[in-house]
Amino acid sequence: MQALHPENTRTRGGLRKGVVSFAQRVSDGKKNWREWTVPVGGDAVYQAEKIIRGGGIEDIFISQQAFGRWRGIADLTAIGSNYVDLDYHQCKRWQGRPPREIAARVIYAIEAQGLPLPSYVLSTGRGLVCVWLTELLPPIALPRWSLVQKSLANALTKFGADKRALDAARVFRLVGSVNSRAEWDQRQVGMVWCQGSPEAPTRHVFGTLADEVLPHTQAEIISLRAERTARKAEREGMEKRITQKLTGTTLWSTIHDDLQKLRRYRNPATGALPAGGRDAWLFVAANALSWMVAAEDMEREIRILAMQAAGWSDSESKARLSTIVKRAKQAAEGKTILFNGREVDPRFRMRSDTIVDWLKIEPAEMRDADLRVLIDSDLRRERGTERQTKFRRGKGAQDRAELQTARIALGQKCLYMSAKSGMNRDELAAHFNVSTGHISNAMAEARKAAR
Repeated sequence: MQALHPENTRTRGGLRKGVVSFAQRVSDGKKNWREWTVPVGGDAVYQAEKIIRGGGIEDIFISQQAFGRWRGIADLTAIGSNYVDLDYHQCKRWQGRPPREIAARVIYAIEAQGLPLPSYVLSTGRGLVCVWLTELLPPIALPRWSLVQKSLANALTKFGADKRALDAARVFRLVGSVNSRAEWDQRQVGMVWCQGSPEAPTRHVFGTLADEVLPHTQAEIISLRAERTARKAEREGMEKRITQKLTGTTLWSTIHDDLQKLRRYRNPATGALPAGGRDAWLFVAANALSWMVAAEDMEREIRILAMQAAGWSDSESKARLSTIVKRAKQAAEGKTILFNGREVDPRFRMRSDTIVDWLKIEPAEMRDADLRVLIDSDLRRERGTERQTKFRRGKGAQDRAELQTARIALGQKCLYMSAKSGMNRDELAAHFNVSTGHISNAMAEARKAAR
């Protein structure tokens, strides 16, 4: 608990904001899952200790991140770790092997791929959980965090990496608890490998972790985007739209982040959506979640989102947003629908311009709320120009004002030398080692500046 939810100095009192979610699998004939929340910090640690010492330790889970009031991506307050759940018991190659042996093979595979080692590895009874602790990150880091999650899972596919357990609202078993479904000698959940010490496992810097895990570092991505933008501008002219393309999960994660920014901007006090603007916002936000989270978690995530943003009841959110849940489940099952003569993913696709129109997002809101995708063509073009200018300056290029000043200074020199020595344009061009056209332009600008 102290490693996952450490103290920090970003808020008054030195504790991470929000709550930790505890859950327990139960079987009372009515429901099979009980969940409750505890404030982060000492209260959460105390709660974990109380559970372990109290003896009711079967099938206890904890959230890996912190949340505002409910465990859901829409209510995420801080991200502090990456993780991969390895269901190696489902892989014939690893069945029956002891957890420590599998953990050793996992560590070897990670090293062989040149990836950072996890902070620790837990045995969960029938599998392993590898955890990479990081510093605390704000929710805006979710898109890049999700890319790291996918890359780590792909690297450990042969160990049964669960690709459905990569979202930020995931819970895993509490150390010291018992897995009731595991073999008797493997029921206890505990650490089987650690980098550093169990009391203080190694904590990664997320930016460095991402740079080592992802195909391109953040600096390379920025450079590649800038180079693409520059090439496109040179080929098509600056009057063309300069866009930063995002696809799949990354696109919808960014749209989801924009929607949350817009909601908080429009109602800074509570973040609640006004009457008349709820249905459209929640439809788009729920659709974004359908591209981000596992299908089996959709109903819970949408319920939290609707309660948080609009105060809807469970039945109300289910009635209004059931189509999105249905399509998410169809996508998870590999089903497709026919659209424009093509078989496509059943989840809704929406253009950013359509979302802007639906939600009536004004240009001032786009700027003041610092939206990234839900913006109009003017702001998109402006930001593209800024990126290109920044890239060119990084390569040593001067801006237009500096170039004009230099041309005027050259033109003044040429006018003086022409009047004093009678040098013509060809002679001046040879003297300054530039083209005759450049001399003509410089002299014309100098004359204009002198008027």
